[in-house]
This record gives sequence, C-alpha cells and structure tokens, in this order.
Amino acid sequence: MTPVASAVRYGRGQRLLECASIALFALLAAWGLWRLALASGTWLPLVVLVAAPCGWAASDLLSGLLHYSLDTWGSVKTPVIGSAFIRPFREHHVEPGAMACHDFVETNGSSCFAALPLLAAAGSIPLDSMLPVLLQSVLLFIALGALATNQCHKWAHMDEAATPRLVRLAQRWRLVLPREQHRLHHTPPFDTHFCISCGLLNPVLDFFVKAFK
Repeated sequence: MTPVASAVRYGRGQRLLECASIALFALLAAWGLWRLALASGTWLPLVVLVAAPCGWAASDLLSGLLHYSLDTWGSVKTPVIGSAFIRPFREHHVEPGAMACHDFVETNGSSCFAALPLLAAAGSIPLDSMLPVLLQSVLLFIALGALATNQCHKWAHMDEAATPRLVRLAQRWRLVLPREQHRLHHTPPFDTHFCISCGLLNPVLDFFVKAFK
C-alpha cells in the first residue's frame, strides 16, 4: 500500500466539488424517483421491493471493488482521482477512527460524485415497458446505496455508545456494515473484507481477490 503524501490534503477545492456533487446528486435522484413513480404506477411497491435489495447488494459489491482498487493502485498524486478518492482511503488506514469526526459533506461528497453516472444513466432510460422500469429502478437504488456506503463505513468506526440505536440494530441484523466484521479489514495484512455497505458480498470479493493474486 502506497504511503499517504502529507502534502495532499482535504482542501477548499475538494470541499466545493463535494458540495456541488451532493446538490447534483439530490436533483438527479429526485428526478429519477419521480420518473419511477410515474412509470410504475400501482406497481411501484413491487418494483421497489425487487430493486431495493438488488441495488443494495450491488452497491456493497461495487464499494468493495472500489475500495480494493483505491487501496491497491495509484497514489494520492494520481491526476483527478488521487486527492478526491485515493487520499481518503490511504489516510483512513493510518487513522481509522478519524472519519468518525467527518461532517456530512466530507463523509458523503465523494460517494455522491462517484454515483452521478449511475443517476444520469437512470434518468435517461426510456421507461416504455416494465423491463426498462426495473433497470432504471435498480440503477437508482445502486446510486442511493452508494450514497449510504460511506455513512455505513463511518458508523462501523464510531464508538458503539455514540452510534444511533436503530443503526446498532441494523448492524446486528447485517443490514449495514457491522463494526466487528469491518475490524477484520483493519487487521494485518489488510487484504480482506473490502465491502463497506453491508459486508454481505465480502466472501465473494475475498475469493476473487485471493484467486487473482
């Protein structure tokens, strides 16, 4: 794992990018949900019941793939993604508990930025039959899952007493990332348990990471 370059820090430019990403994410997500509600009609509850768990599982796997990639390749000085994405992951391994002090923007801004292509795709699909409606809804829920990913990651690093009671219950039921499971990722040699939404896809990703080493 490449050491963190102390000169590359969280600055004003990064903050502005994250604020803009959150605002754009909110607009595109609202547009996607509105389109989904209109296209699904009375089928909306069933569509959500199918798409929401699929989107959450997919976001968990994608979070693991992204986490593994940013832990493994490039550096904090890599153009475009170095400061915005690689830096937080590399710094996180140096100070795992520091993210518990991050505010909403620093916690979720980069996740919103990464999810914008998914929302743009979901908002451009013609919803003229049930199959495109399902595809749009799955993309939409993957994006919403991506928004929640780093918040779940943050909860896994917070003191249990400071974590909201409903979150503790969700961690216990494995609906969001349990702190005990994520602790395994921060145990040497730091090469397993990369998924940070709910962690359910960790066995799948761990198998492929080990197989292709």
